Amino acid sequence: MKKKTIPQFLIIGLCGIMLIGCSNNDEPTGTSSSTTESEEVESTDTTNSESSSAVSETSSEETASSSTDQESQETPSNEPNDISSEFKMIPELVLLPTTFPTTEPSSVTANLITNEGDNYTVSYTDVQGELAEVTGTVYENPASASEELGTFLNGKSVEPHEEGSSDLGYGITGYGEGAAGTQQFSWQEGNWLFSIRSVSEDQMDNPGIAKKIVAYLEEHYLPAPKDQGIVYIQYPQGGEEVNVDIRWQKNNIIYQLKTTRVPLDALEMVFSMNRS
Repeated sequence: MKKKTIPQFLIIGLCGIMLIGCSNNDEPTGTSSSTTESEEVESTDTTNSESSSAVSETSSEETASSSTDQESQETPSNEPNDISSEFKMIPELVLLPTTFPTTEPSSVTANLITNEGDNYTVSYTDVQGELAEVTGTVYENPASASEELGTFLNGKSVEPHEEGSSDLGYGITGYGEGAAGTQQFSWQEGNWLFSIRSVSEDQMDNPGIAKKIVAYLEEHYLPAPKDQGIVYIQYPQGGEEVNVDIRWQKNNIIYQLKTTRVPLDALEMVFSMNRS
């Protein structure tokens, strides 16, 4: 009796089917695991990146804030203490300087000396002492103001004469004369009279001082006075000190700035008062 045998091709076919089944069962499992691990890595990287970006932005904001605060502390204010709310005079009539000749602008302080409805006086000081005294006075009418200013102007102008003339540049001529141990020099620019008085024996170069003032005023304009304004510069004996008195009329008000600083410093302060 012969044994029944399974043909070889059938055995081979069955093995092939089993191998394919094993391959199909393993492949999805491996792919799923790989994909999950990749997604977890990407998620972790994204979280780390966002965290790093947030920390970087926070650090940048803190640095910028710190830098701004430091600059604010290191940069001094160029304005003195604000006293504008204290004036009894109508605010639109009050004129005050906003620029001062000082190496320490933050040290400038303003003190209200006189405070009335028709008159104010403010004293400005810095670490070196007094900078200037500024006054505004309201008169009954423009004519009264003109009369008051005219009294101060009297005797401070030198009449034009060829012998004492000096070319100050920019088409302006000044005139000087000497009398009773003093030298006086004056010139006119628009409605402004400029007058310099010094002691004869000091031999002050009044025309030279005048040329510097004329050059400065080519780019820095003073307030426009109604009829007349005056810059009066007086050097006491020795010529090492100076008194500058600047006055001008606007309608029925006379404004005045007095200082012992050099003339160009005085003009700088009045220039900053120009609202015309």
